[in-house]
Formats: sequence, structure tokens, C-alpha cells
Amino acid sequence: MTGRIVTVTLNPAIDVTYRVQALRVGETVRVPEVRSRAGGKGVNVAAVVNALGEDSLVLALTTTAELDEFRKGLQELGIAHRLVPALACVRRTIAVVADDGSTTMLQENGFPARAEAAVEILAALQEELEAGAGAVVISGSVPASMDPEVPARLARLCAEHGVPVIADVSGAALRAAASSGAVLMPNEDELAELAASPEDLVAGGAAAVVATAGPDGATAVTPRGTWHARPAQVVTGNPTGAGDAAAAALALHLARAGQEVDWPAALADVVATSAAAVLRPVAGEIDREARARWIPLTTVKETR
Repeated sequence: MTGRIVTVTLNPAIDVTYRVQALRVGETVRVPEVRSRAGGKGVNVAAVVNALGEDSLVLALTTTAELDEFRKGLQELGIAHRLVPALACVRRTIAVVADDGSTTMLQENGFPARAEAAVEILAALQEELEAGAGAVVISGSVPASMDPEVPARLARLCAEHGVPVIADVSGAALRAAASSGAVLMPNEDELAELAASPEDLVAGGAAAVVATAGPDGATAVTPRGTWHARPAQVVTGNPTGAGDAAAAALALHLARAGQEVDWPAALADVVATSAAAVLRPVAGEIDREARARWIPLTTVKETR
């Protein structure tokens, strides 16, 4: 068993998934299957951690309204949580998944957070770190009213406590977190936005960079070397939660090993778990049998 994985979600969501025969713009589309659940990247990470038999805690902002659909959704999922009321409402994201495997995402930006939210979420994380955490995953977007430096501040707090931390954020938040001592998990587009090589990011203060590339696998750049992993097979399905599943797998390796990570093994797990998430219709779920089958078949090569 590892220490508990704490995930931080500053801009949570109610994730709605529509299964349709085909998405035809400008026409009426019948939706034979609808699934709705508490979401946001950190929630997806926590759900995958739980599915792999480990403990997680969702630390997130939520609505100040009396009717809290997000809190109820976490309770229904059976995911431990600590929520900071700071939003007028929790946003919705819509994934429209067609029978041909294509997925169309509709994502609300979310609502501004109260001015005190940053201080309160930092204080809550401080308490959770003091109580004991194996690793922390900070993921997803930042509310428009919140300083994009907040994820970096959270990451530095983890570093002060000697707890490994993953920053799976984007834009200004990713630029701010680049030198925070976190393991960065950008996709190809996010890495290009940084205008810096993974090697430069590691030299500049990132603990490591794990760059994900969908069906092409992932690359880990660390102070000890660089590795690339390719999936055992390319799969089609719903890729919405693939990156979150990858973060969950990596967090568990960090929690178990600290600074002595077996990066080839971790990277194989990251790629296999990500692919296993694509097979499931809803983000936050994985096909555990496929994951177990693919981990030993994933090709990992050292490139530096």
C-alpha cells in the first residue's frame, strides 16, 4: 500500500457523457445513453487510484450554494473528499461520443472563485500534508478570477513537506509551475506552448517531465535519463480521461518510490493505464484487465 494520493481540483465539473449514433451539427440528435458524474481532472485521477486499490482524497473547490451536486456526486462515487465552498456554481462539461469512436467536447469555462479561495485551499492542503500523503496531483484549469500562480504555490508547499507532486496544468499555470519542483505532465500542445525543451525544464527546476502523446505513447525526461514508451496496441474509444489515468499511475509510482523511481516501469504503467482508460465510456474509469495485460507488453527504450 502507498500513502494516500491527494488530488487538487481548483475548477471542478459535472461531467456529462452523451453516447450517440452520430453527431450531426444543425440537426436533432437522439441521445440513447447519458451518464453524469462529479468530475474534473483531479476527480478522475482519484477514481482511477481507487480502482487500482489505493486510497485517494479529492481536495477541491465547490459551490457555495446549498444544493451541491458536485459534493453529492463525490459521495455517490464513494471518493473521499475535502471541499472548500468558493464558487457560485460548478461548471458542466459535455462529452459527445459517437459510434465511430469520435468524441466532441463542450467545456464551460467555470465560475469565478471567492477572493479567499486560494488561501483556504493552501491551508487545507497544508493540513492534509501534515496528516500524511504519499503524493499529490494538481490538475486541471484554474478559475478565471484566481492567480495562475496558485498551482505553483501548492506544488512548492508539497516540496517543503518532501511529498512528490505532479502538476498536470496548462497555460499560465503550467509556466508558473515549471520551476516549482513538480513533475510536469504536459501533452504535445502544452509542451509546445512552453517554448522550452523538456531537458531545459528539468534543468530549470522541474523534478521531471512526462510528455504524453496519445497513441504515440509518452516520454519521460528526468535528471537520471530519458525514456520513451509506446503502447502495446493502439485503441479507439473515449480519450477524455486518458491523461488523468496516466497521472494516477505515475502518482502511485512516485508515492511508492519517492526520488528513486523506476522510470521505465513507471512509464510502461503510465502508457498502459492511459490506454486502458480509452476503452471505458466515462473518464475516471479504466479496463483493469487490459491494463494488466498491456503493462508487460509496452515497449520502453532509453533515448539518453
